[in-house]
Amino acid sequence: MDPTAFAPEHVRNLDVYQPGKPIEELERELGISGAIKVASNENPLGPSPKALAAIPAALNQLHLYPDAGGFQLRRALGARLGVSIDELSLGNGSNDMLYQLVLATCEPTDEVLAHQYGFLSYRLSAQVAGRAFVAAPVTSELALDADALIAAITPRTKLVVLGTPNNPTGSVITTAQAKRILAALPARALLVLDEAYVEYAAAWPEVDHVDGMALRAQDPRVVVLRTFSKIYGLAGLRVGYAVADKAVCDLVGRVTRTFHVSSLALVGATAALDDVDHVAISARHARSVIEQMRAEIKGPGVKVYPSLTNFVLIETGRTAAPIYDKLLRSGVIVRPMAAWGLPTCLRVSVGSAQEMPRVIKALNDALA
Repeated sequence: MDPTAFAPEHVRNLDVYQPGKPIEELERELGISGAIKVASNENPLGPSPKALAAIPAALNQLHLYPDAGGFQLRRALGARLGVSIDELSLGNGSNDMLYQLVLATCEPTDEVLAHQYGFLSYRLSAQVAGRAFVAAPVTSELALDADALIAAITPRTKLVVLGTPNNPTGSVITTAQAKRILAALPARALLVLDEAYVEYAAAWPEVDHVDGMALRAQDPRVVVLRTFSKIYGLAGLRVGYAVADKAVCDLVGRVTRTFHVSSLALVGATAALDDVDHVAISARHARSVIEQMRAEIKGPGVKVYPSLTNFVLIETGRTAAPIYDKLLRSGVIVRPMAAWGLPTCLRVSVGSAQEMPRVIKALNDALA
């Protein structure tokens, strides 16, 4: 069938997001067992124990539709963050929230602006809706160049989407940079801060990075996105949220699919929100492993970038695809970065304490 016969041009030209390779697929292909996946920035310490304890009690209610408004989770989030439930929107992961924001706020002639080497969904969320996407240049360290980003702002700019900490580079935005960008925005535009990894950044208090919630309290044009997929260990449930002005949340609610967050996701996320011990332990573990990787991963032309997340970006000094393949044959799954425009880089997630010696050895062998 010819897709040109029924598909819009912007859909025909879309890239397909490629997730990390599943462990089961690699083990089947190579006839091995015990493969390690450090490709998708998952929490190696597992789900929040409080979420695991809460979910079984909800299983006998699976014949009922979820609470479409997610009121219990929104009330818990509002109490934790000091906002009203009208300033909270829920989504099937924070990624879903971004797609909803584009649909809810962007006219056909509007632009979504980010910087190079941000998360792929920043571009895809615009292009799926047929909106223009603009990527501003970055610094030599692959971090936000505030001057370049501000220079890329036009009257058509509607959403400026910035990850802090950023995936895949691990870099952060400072408070001063965020305020400069806000000051340069058209009055009709929003600054969207993707804080999927913000709980990990708390383990690095000596590093200056913007507090999205504090900035949002100062300016209603700020939208903060967060997720339960990362440090809370609930990636399989898919639940995230946006904190925004009531008017923005009202618009998002108009384009949201009904019952788009499952009942088990709502129960698990509500319980996980109170699991401060799991969050703290996970953040400390991530910092320890990142420091270990930065100290121990070596090779000609190799650079391990600093990161306030649960992953690092590694510059390999050459085309990374053969290194990725060599790692696969050793039973270690990492993430090649060619789709991000970084063909010489790999992204490696934090693994467990038991996994990391093997991961680091495999990396050093492949990079040597």
